[in-house]
Amino acid sequence: MARWIEPLAAALAGAKAFRGYALRAARRDDEDFLFALHRSAMRDYVEATWGWDEGWQRQHFAATYAPAAHAVIVRLDPAPRDIGRISLTRHWRKIFLRDIELVATERNRGIGTAVIRALLDLAKADGRAVELLVLKCNPAQRLYARLGFTVVADDGARLTMRA
Repeated sequence: MARWIEPLAAALAGAKAFRGYALRAARRDDEDFLFALHRSAMRDYVEATWGWDEGWQRQHFAATYAPAAHAVIVRLDPAPRDIGRISLTRHWRKIFLRDIELVATERNRGIGTAVIRALLDLAKADGRAVELLVLKCNPAQRLYARLGFTVVADDGARLTMRA
C-alpha cells in the first residue's frame, strides 16, 4: 500500500460525507476501470480543449499508470463497489493532486470535497502545499477555489492552482 493512502483514509474516517465509503490501494488490474472512469469524467473537457483521441488517451494512461500513485474510492453499501479514484504524487515541498474522479452517480455529494479537505489537512500538518492542474473549461475549478486554491499559473488551456 502506498504510504499516503493510510493517513488519508484515517483522516477521512471522521468526515460525515465519507461515511459509507473507503479508500483502498489501486492494483494493476484496476487499470481498465480507472481508464473508463477517466474517460467518463474528463472526455467532454478534454474534447473541448484539445479534442479526444481515444487511442492516444488509452496509450498515455497505460504508459503513466502506476498503482502506487492511485487510491480507489469504494462505496461500501449495499455491497462494495468502486466509484472513484484519487491520484497524487508527493514531492519534497508539495503534494501534486493529479486526479480526483468519481462516477457520475456519486458526484455532487460531498465525497470529493471531503477527500480534498482531508488531503489539505494532511499537507498542512506536513508543511506542504497542494497543487493541481485543471482545464479552464472544467467547472471543478470553482470547487477548488472554495477549498482555498488560488491560480498561480495559466498556460492558456489549464490553470495551475495551489493551496
